[in-house]
Amino acid sequence: MKLELRNLVCGYGAKSITEPISLSVSSGEALYLLGPNGSGKTTLFKTILGLLQKKSGGIFIDGEDVSHWPQRRLARALAYVPQAHTPPFPFSVREVVLTARTAHLGFFGTPSRADEKIADHAIETLGLSYLAHARYTEISGGERQLVLIARAVAQESQFLVLDEPTSNLDFGNQVKVLKKVRELTQRGLGLLITTHLPDQAFLCASRVALLRQGKLMALGKPQEVLTEALLCETYSTSLKLAALDGGLTVCVPLLQEG
Repeated sequence: MKLELRNLVCGYGAKSITEPISLSVSSGEALYLLGPNGSGKTTLFKTILGLLQKKSGGIFIDGEDVSHWPQRRLARALAYVPQAHTPPFPFSVREVVLTARTAHLGFFGTPSRADEKIADHAIETLGLSYLAHARYTEISGGERQLVLIARAVAQESQFLVLDEPTSNLDFGNQVKVLKKVRELTQRGLGLLITTHLPDQAFLCASRVALLRQGKLMALGKPQEVLTEALLCETYSTSLKLAALDGGLTVCVPLLQEG
């Protein structure tokens, strides 16, 4: 399957935030979106998810314009993983993941045994079975982020939209989330992910899009897009890329010029 943006312009009210953006993400691919604060990443995500009306252009899934799809149908194609989420009540991890099945139920439907099995499988896939009956509000931030990804998996959507999934996580939990991102891509899901860390894109991205002031600066493979020149221009800062053993690349900021 393919999620495609064609000359999509996003904004609020009469104000356009982005210039026309054209890009696509296919099943089994992780497209990372990088850009400074205020570049339009969140606005773009909200428009893709149907939370904001597009200004112009189109959003297509397998060539079909989704602008007239009911929200329930869109939810069966797109799942969203926010940066953080804390429900007002102390639901268990299993109950939080099970809420994903709402997209597949009628208005007055309740989860069936089959829905429960799907939720349990998603929990197992993310390695969270030991937390299934724990209170979601009492587990660590990294574990919560994995639960949110499990909930998106239980939604059985073909595409996952992840908004800075490692934001505010310690190093160990960042690694756990990145490993699961890679595994989901290998399982054939299409992922659209925002991050402020080029290193993560080097590790996990199939392709990268650079966004600055609402303009798509570059789109392509990480090694083609994440160059020193483009990163310096995008973030208005000085940096160096360093090649490590094993073909790894890291981005190092320069705190002093010269």
